[in-house]
Amino acid sequence: MKLSVFKLFSSLAILIILTALNYASNTNVIEEAYAELHIFRPKQYQGGAIVFTVLADNKPIATLKNGSKLIYRVYNEGSIDLQLKASVFTSKNVNFGVVKGKKYFIKAAYGDGFGSNLSFVLMDETEGKALLDNKFNFVSKKSKLVKDDSTNSVVKDLDYFLSRTLNFEEQKADKPDLAWLNPEKPYEKTDISKYSLQVCLSSEAEVANLSLYLNEKEIDHLNDIKLIDKKCAYNYIRNVDLGEGENTIKIILSDANGSSTFLRKIIYKPKKKSYRGLALLIGNSKYLHTTNLENTINDATAMSEALDALGFEVILAKDLSKEEMKKTLGFYLEKLRDYNTGIFFYAGHGIQYDGKNYMIPIDAKLEANKEIETNCFDTGRLLANMSLMELNTSVMILDACRNNPFKNIGHEVSDINSGLTGTDAPAGSLVAFATAPGKTASDGNDKNGLYTQEILNTIYKQDLKVEELFKRVRVSVMSKSKNRQIPWETSSLINDFYFNPATM
Repeated sequence: MKLSVFKLFSSLAILIILTALNYASNTNVIEEAYAELHIFRPKQYQGGAIVFTVLADNKPIATLKNGSKLIYRVYNEGSIDLQLKASVFTSKNVNFGVVKGKKYFIKAAYGDGFGSNLSFVLMDETEGKALLDNKFNFVSKKSKLVKDDSTNSVVKDLDYFLSRTLNFEEQKADKPDLAWLNPEKPYEKTDISKYSLQVCLSSEAEVANLSLYLNEKEIDHLNDIKLIDKKCAYNYIRNVDLGEGENTIKIILSDANGSSTFLRKIIYKPKKKSYRGLALLIGNSKYLHTTNLENTINDATAMSEALDALGFEVILAKDLSKEEMKKTLGFYLEKLRDYNTGIFFYAGHGIQYDGKNYMIPIDAKLEANKEIETNCFDTGRLLANMSLMELNTSVMILDACRNNPFKNIGHEVSDINSGLTGTDAPAGSLVAFATAPGKTASDGNDKNGLYTQEILNTIYKQDLKVEELFKRVRVSVMSKSKNRQIPWETSSLINDFYFNPATM
């Protein structure tokens, strides 16, 4: 009886061990028929509500929520271009070569310091697997599986990839070879401190060793790398932290036939942020299909001169058509990625519709309410895109609270004629209106409108918090308009902000 029980427990133990070994084998080895791209987004507080879209070769393949992960399985070999998109104006690309039978780890996040607030980075296997295996990084243990269409694959650039992987440096006596995927050229320049290194290894031996040096300091070492085939026996990926100036990358490969040394130079020159922030100022005056405005160009020009004197980089735009306004706003948001503070000022005709505020380009011809959304620009959408940049401070000033300039529309919505509506300011932002919600403000009789004039009279005062500045503007405008115009703001500022701080 005892012997039977012993045999039973022995059999169970062997079965458990075999099952564990089989599971370990399945999790660490993938079939040679495809490559697996593990794309993951560890949980983050900032930007957590935003859902990312992952694209391959400009084709959407999946969405990526905060704390989620997916496996993208591709059946071809070659160069793949992935894009992470958070909005129309906020995206990040990563391009690399894929080989069947390999796993690749790509991390998506906000604010990792890889060149912009949005981060999409190819990780080395050790670092990427450690992040992926940390259960506290994710909402669920499961990964969504997405398969590439092998007949119409996003991995199409096979010839380009092979030309790079087959371009191994000539070595004597069958010593190990290397093909550089990134950096491709002997000398390269970058303005990003985190550099993704990728190389393919080749050797006549079964195993090889690798040592990686950055500026003569060893930063990685791998022993007994198993080599499968000669085309790209091992795809080595490693992120390195560059120092400012010239950086020397050295890789030493060794196997039973000897050793080989490979060099690359990378020049890192960070972008210099000499400005305190970026300001876009738009003045629309000469409207083609409605009344002109006398002071809007003067207002935008005077504000641009003031902000320039206070250390901001300024973009001044005048009398913009719909197409010009679209391009200008897009250019501003693209350029804003490199700044911590964004200022937006608009003087011109504005209108509210369906609870939203719209800026009107000079060529707009509105004949029905439904044309407002397609021919004008939603200030709330602009503010939302600015908030995606994760700036320290965003300030939007709207001197556009005038009467509805198109009298033939508005009968479908009772309050379409009455100025602008209130706007919620996202965290870190302040929105200032020339007058209270639902009220209108005049264009003014002097060189500048009353609201902008009082801002200009106050903006140079040193060490004045922005909230206090607009409070003083409100008092002055109310006094000079005999309470007919009452400026208004909504604020969710997190940091103190001064147009003219005591120390700059």
